[in-house]
Amino acid sequence: MKKLIKATLSSIYYNVYFKYKKSVGNRIILYHSIGSKLSHDNYGISISKERFSEHIKYIKEHHDIIPIDDKYKYKLNSNTVSLTFDDGYKDNLYALELCEKYNVPFTLYISTGFIGKKQYLNEEEIKLFSKSSLCKLGTHSITHPHLDRLTYDVQYIELSDSKKRLENIVGHEIKEMSYPHGSYNQDTIKIIEKLGYNIVTSSHIGLNTKQNLDLKRLKRIEIIASDDIFSLEKKILGYYDYLALKEK
Repeated sequence: MKKLIKATLSSIYYNVYFKYKKSVGNRIILYHSIGSKLSHDNYGISISKERFSEHIKYIKEHHDIIPIDDKYKYKLNSNTVSLTFDDGYKDNLYALELCEKYNVPFTLYISTGFIGKKQYLNEEEIKLFSKSSLCKLGTHSITHPHLDRLTYDVQYIELSDSKKRLENIVGHEIKEMSYPHGSYNQDTIKIIEKLGYNIVTSSHIGLNTKQNLDLKRLKRIEIIASDDIFSLEKKILGYYDYLALKEK
């Protein structure tokens, strides 16, 4: 019933309002795991390899894909899509394989405290991503906490030490990150600016446009296991942007 209500609301929102706005910008989509059975996955963050492959082929054929890089703010004059992956699961090696096959740029955010643990990338595998011209690497904290529940000092350690750890592995500066659980507060913003993070993705839903661009809170929408091609396209088009109204 909830799924039906959500689908109905999304259709009403898009067909009555959003499509007439004719907004132009970049849609960032978020994946997590690909093809793994995760003991903590009660939501569906692990999408099958078959479905993920379908997604990549579809996005490549039907949308312009751009990297989230230093030139990102200059690329918002047309409708585009960007791909991101959170956490640093070992199965993201399959994403690397497919993205290289279809020449698709993407960003991978790594929770450094899980490096080398079961179902997570190890240091040598992370180096493989760093060598790909299609991949941008960023941090996702150390322990994947709700940052807004932590003191300034503990947040600083999470964001500083994860940055240093990843930089030591790949041998170059890391300037990108994403908020674990999408959580942050004003202390977080101060810390990321102090540490030199210049592109940060959030869990706020919406289209990134020239008018609303905030490089410390880039909007994304999550893709889950049940999202077929039809659902994927609806998320890219903006059917579910009505969910952002809850944040206001």
